[in-house]
Amino acid sequence: MIDFHSHILPGMDDGSKNVAESMEMMEASFSQGVEMIVATPHFYPWLESPEDFLARRASAIKSLPLPLDKIRVGAEVAYYDGIVYSEDIELLKISETDFLLVEMPMTVWTRRMLDSLHAIENRTRLKVVIAHLDRYLRLQKRTANIDYVCDNFFIQVNADYFINRGTQRKALKLINENSVDFIGSDCHNLTSRPPNMGEAYQTIEKKLGIKSVNAFNDKQNQYLEGGLIYER
Repeated sequence: MIDFHSHILPGMDDGSKNVAESMEMMEASFSQGVEMIVATPHFYPWLESPEDFLARRASAIKSLPLPLDKIRVGAEVAYYDGIVYSEDIELLKISETDFLLVEMPMTVWTRRMLDSLHAIENRTRLKVVIAHLDRYLRLQKRTANIDYVCDNFFIQVNADYFINRGTQRKALKLINENSVDFIGSDCHNLTSRPPNMGEAYQTIEKKLGIKSVNAFNDKQNQYLEGGLIYER
């Protein structure tokens, strides 16, 4: 099981506040069966440069008294006008991959925004992953944007979407349609937004069966290890 989206690094953003909390969050994740955590602290280009962000991230990683073989690092990169022109965008990809996790704005997306994501991929070796697609479904409902991004980019969905009884059916439908590439807890703490990958996977297994769980896990593992061709 891979947690593809988390805020476990201490002091980086609105996630973990200190090393002790980070350790507890990681221990909670591992106890649920998570085998790899992708640490994706928020990156806001209007607040700091990539260089400053990477320096802070390196310091946060160094502060953790753990072997880091179960941690990959990246960023949750906030979309902004001009993102395609960033010379340092590749520095924010998830380590040992070409994946860039992008947080889209909470507005109706324009074609220009989506074209910018294509332009990033065309200009670099990066593959865009849309963070927590589930948050945008209602906002984009009267557009063709959701179908478009599912067909053209990689998709990450939050574990909560599978746990919440009101959204379970829609979440499982996305899995059945092969529209989800990664699931992440998007955990920020141990209380209001805790690690919850185990519960999400229990739902998937209960509703779709262990074969679906294994197939999804295999796909995620192969993407992160480079065993599947990056195509959408």
